[in-house]
Amino acid sequence: MAKRQILMVRALTAEEQGIIEYHAQGNEHKPFTERRSRILLASSAGKPPIQIATDLNIDDETVRRAIRDFNQRGTIALTEGSHRPYRTRNLFVPGGRERLLEILHRHPKEYGFYTDEWTLELIADAAFASGLTTSRVCDETIRNAFIRLATPWRHIKRLMLRERCKVPSPHRPSSD
Repeated sequence: MAKRQILMVRALTAEEQGIIEYHAQGNEHKPFTERRSRILLASSAGKPPIQIATDLNIDDETVRRAIRDFNQRGTIALTEGSHRPYRTRNLFVPGGRERLLEILHRHPKEYGFYTDEWTLELIADAAFASGLTTSRVCDETIRNAFIRLATPWRHIKRLMLRERCKVPSPHRPSSD
């Protein structure tokens, strides 16, 4: 069986070495940059990723990711980027997000659900069944869609509760 090559940081220039050492000391109080700098210094000293991970009490994949990122981008890899996904695709068909509120005006049983209350998961299922989304989306996607429509989910739930208290559901037998 072939021996797996250990991932190591590339040779550092004198300028890179100085920048990394400066940040490794925690001079700027940026935890991300400090941790990445310590990872790179340890790797340049010849330590394997698993040993660096153990020494710094972090996941070994975090070490590998830092090394790969530095090897590709240099000291720019010391700057923490956005936590948003790199690529978001539109999961709603054109006009689908706006038509999402129409689902709430219908009863869940009209979509074949055995409940009287909408949940984010049920709305996601109904949106997909109605062709409003290109695939079955998660409940957080539905929550974010309501936020983009300037109608937070907690507000929608409060309105539905108020309506349920005023008007009996057409699918429930009256208590008379």
